[in-house]
Amino acid sequence: MDIKRVGIIGCGTMGLGMAQVCSQAGLEVVIVKATPGTTDKSKAKLEGSLNKAVERGKMEAEVRDGIMGRIAFTHDEADVAPCDLVIESIVEDIDIKCQLFERLESICTDSALLTTNTSTLSVTTMMSVCKVRDRVAGLHFFNPAPMMQLVEIIHAFETSDATINRLFEFCRHVGKEPVLVQDTTGFIVNRLLTPYMLNAIRMLETGTGDIESIDRAMKLGASHPMGPFELADYIGLDVVNAMSLNIYGDVRQQYCSPPHTLTRLVQLGYLGRKTGKGFYDYSKKPAVQNPALKHPVA
Repeated sequence: MDIKRVGIIGCGTMGLGMAQVCSQAGLEVVIVKATPGTTDKSKAKLEGSLNKAVERGKMEAEVRDGIMGRIAFTHDEADVAPCDLVIESIVEDIDIKCQLFERLESICTDSALLTTNTSTLSVTTMMSVCKVRDRVAGLHFFNPAPMMQLVEIIHAFETSDATINRLFEFCRHVGKEPVLVQDTTGFIVNRLLTPYMLNAIRMLETGTGDIESIDRAMKLGASHPMGPFELADYIGLDVVNAMSLNIYGDVRQQYCSPPHTLTRLVQLGYLGRKTGKGFYDYSKKPAVQNPALKHPVA
């Protein structure tokens, strides 16, 4: 495989997860913190996660040390210059992402692959700001990246076959199962899952069932590992809302628009697991459905 060094822009959950996946496969990784603040917290977060795996007997200490030893943390985007593959994993804002791709073109070699981990935004729009377009593609990992096997490889308008082949080889090298997807808003998984979660919220609003009943029905009746409300809280309600708006902006179908309850929860800052409350209240052990949502919201 010709990809030996990977650059990752963004030290969030997905960025750290992808860094672990790449390093664990023996690749050198440069991860760039795209927001203000020290990289120490990001490094400590990844190390803490790996330490837990060691404590639980799921990873050897030598493996943990090797993973951390192959990852360099930095604030400087220019440090990805020698990388063969760069994966963008910053805020889901198309203008900010396009600006980053313009900068990456002046930093990286023409042979380096420039990819985005966006979950719903147009890869072709990011490609449009680049001069060397055939090496631009989507590389959509799923959360948590070390555990989830799927990677959606997004074929944008001018992505070359050679780029797609290199990305397939890369995914298999790091132990993932790739699928090829055309550049459609939401791609495959989120294009299907987002309306599913939105429809569950509308069922709640019309009184078809409460949160726990709907989740339990889908787990027991459809063998889903999580119900739609558990899934939405896990993803983050702000992310679900953004995916909804992006897909709705493309298809203009009402079933893809954010329901009232989702909008209100996001406005109040109740974003799911990461804030301690969303459709469920995670301050309780075990979590209980948000008492404010006991009755349908009109």
